[in-house]
Amino acid sequence: MSDPILRLQDVRKTFGGLVAVSDVSFDVMRGEILGLIGPNGSGKTTTMNLISGAFPLTRGTITLEGETISGLPANRVARKGIARTFQLLRLIDDMTVTENVAVGLAFRPGQPWNADLVTRCRRYLDVVGLAAKAEWEVAKLTYIDQKRLELARALAMEPKVLLLDEWLAGLNATELLSGIEIIRNISNLGVTIIMVEHVMSAIHSLCDRCVVMNAGAKIAEGTPAAVLTDPHVVEAYLGEPHHA
Repeated sequence: MSDPILRLQDVRKTFGGLVAVSDVSFDVMRGEILGLIGPNGSGKTTTMNLISGAFPLTRGTITLEGETISGLPANRVARKGIARTFQLLRLIDDMTVTENVAVGLAFRPGQPWNADLVTRCRRYLDVVGLAAKAEWEVAKLTYIDQKRLELARALAMEPKVLLLDEWLAGLNATELLSGIEIIRNISNLGVTIIMVEHVMSAIHSLCDRCVVMNAGAKIAEGTPAAVLTDPHVVEAYLGEPHHA
């Protein structure tokens, strides 16, 4: 983890008179898991939308491996190597599990539709623990399995950077432990991960570093242990001054 794979420099996003992201800068190092945390409305998901190309920047620059990706449409950003999951699941219910993953693979340039495609689909399903349900219809999957499938489809795009927007939300205690292990397995494949997450146990367990946002601005950056004891971060989460 010696060089930044992704760099945000003075990134700003306004909606009319509202400043949703205010001149935010941070690097994401190759191979790390970076937590993007902060209270509701702090600009985390907007920042993810800027990285993925869903929103255009008002000003600033985002680079992936030194190449500027800000200003590109979302489909071109994805082809450059950025994939994401969403807070609301976006699966195709009348297709099978394997077919949903194939949608991600088909997005890759030059991907032939042959037996190799199915083999690769199964490989990604295995990573997320869904290989045994490869031929199931999506509508029959449980909530956690649908979330696993969305993750497999994102992996099928062979991303350099994977954006996880509250992927662990809504899971029970057992599912949460399983979800943390899946994210760790993906990281071990060499995928760089940025995760927006409110589950602090997962942040502590998974993240190498955290960037903390509040009211659209970056207010802290460092290890989970350091930032979560920072008085400014405690005040942002609790809404009151921190007293030692």
